[in-house]
Amino acid sequence: MWIVYAFLTVIFYSGLDFFIKKAANKIDDFWGSVVINFFSMLPALLIVVFLKLSNKEIMITRPGITYSILAGLSIGIGTITFIKLFSTGVNLSIASPVVRIGIIIATTILGVIILRESLNLKQIIGIVFSLIGLSLLIFK
Repeated sequence: MWIVYAFLTVIFYSGLDFFIKKAANKIDDFWGSVVINFFSMLPALLIVVFLKLSNKEIMITRPGITYSILAGLSIGIGTITFIKLFSTGVNLSIASPVVRIGIIIATTILGVIILRESLNLKQIIGIVFSLIGLSLLIFK
């Protein structure tokens, strides 16, 4: 089932990148971030309201709130820097892959070092190819 969610995430994050590129230089970077992040919470907020009205129990823990706040701050600041990135005029076809491959590499490092997750040889080769692809995108 996770692959379905992964596929849907790819579709919607592709839309995010595309529409941020289209919005760049057509709205102030910070105001654009406010609009994007406000509307990004609406689908989840509507579902939470529906669940509450249906008397469904919703799990809330202190660590869950703390990590959600940190994730929210990360996406908020990341949205600002993403809009700024596209405001420089860089092509969507270059900037988005550079950012996404960079995220893959950075989160892999966090997973291995902080969460003590392990990588097998095939995954390590994939990361190496990602680094090669990243360098091919960045350096002419």
